[in-house]
Amino acid sequence: MKFIVLLRHGIAEDKRPDKNDADRELTPEGRKKMKDVARALVDIFPEAEAIWSSPLVRAMQTAEMVAKAYGVEVQTTDSLEPRASVREFRKFLDSLKVDFAIFTGHEPNMSAIMLDLTGMQGDVSLKKGGFYGVRIEGGVSQLEWMVPPRVVRA
Repeated sequence: MKFIVLLRHGIAEDKRPDKNDADRELTPEGRKKMKDVARALVDIFPEAEAIWSSPLVRAMQTAEMVAKAYGVEVQTTDSLEPRASVREFRKFLDSLKVDFAIFTGHEPNMSAIMLDLTGMQGDVSLKKGGFYGVRIEGGVSQLEWMVPPRVVRA
């Protein structure tokens, strides 16, 4: 059995023509809210063994806050970049030797990954700082929970 969390990065700077999208950082509000999300994740999912992130700055900053709460190091993978395919992520996931992991990335990728893994259909999306919990057992993946950031703060 594996259990994974698919976490969307926190609130980031707006896109600007003078700044590369990959370099956009979390805003002060995004940092504050992600600290709450990180604390909640530890309570909800204490088993996390590893955290992987998209290499984009906003996702890395999000993952680093979560990693600090868990006391683990962040690793990066291109399979979580916005341009990556679900197939790339699946290949990466299949190569992992850990059973409990958190993956930090972007929308619509996080939702596309969840839908593909679970075989679900629909028009879903995570708010910034939201996350899915997916159980993978016996070749079958099931969405266990979807947590919007406002629930964490409530």
